[in-house]
Amino acid sequence: MKKLLLIPAIFASLMTATTQAPQSALAGGIGNNHIGPSVTFGGGQSVFGVDSKLGIADNVSLRHYVAFPSGGTDFGTSLTYDWDLRHSSIPITPFIGLGVNFETGNNRNTTTSGFAQVGADLDVNESFSLLGSVAIPFNSNGNNASFTLGAGLRF
Repeated sequence: MKKLLLIPAIFASLMTATTQAPQSALAGGIGNNHIGPSVTFGGGQSVFGVDSKLGIADNVSLRHYVAFPSGGTDFGTSLTYDWDLRHSSIPITPFIGLGVNFETGNNRNTTTSGFAQVGADLDVNESFSLLGSVAIPFNSNGNNASFTLGAGLRF
């Protein structure tokens, strides 16, 4: 009889092991990625776009984006260092990094510029996060700092 009780116990332990949520990934690292819509404020306009984060090492991420200002498209990426503070009372991951931006317009002129970026990701739950960041351009050709708010589906 004891042998028969062992089979349901093993089955139950296997089921709970396979249905539990996976462990949280490292701060910027592999498995802590997201993609979603964003709004960027700066330069006298509000611009809608898509932001994403792809962890490439323990605390290093690539943050890609595409934005659609009037008269063109902006796209680029930044390489950021992420601090893992998600296990504190507030599940947040601050980051700082450098990036490059490409602006294309209707007249086929493309402008490339560099920027510094600082911000934070806030994990709302296992599958959703919020993003806030500030980008400060290196050039002084009329570009101002911009502020981005976004939401992302984690994967």
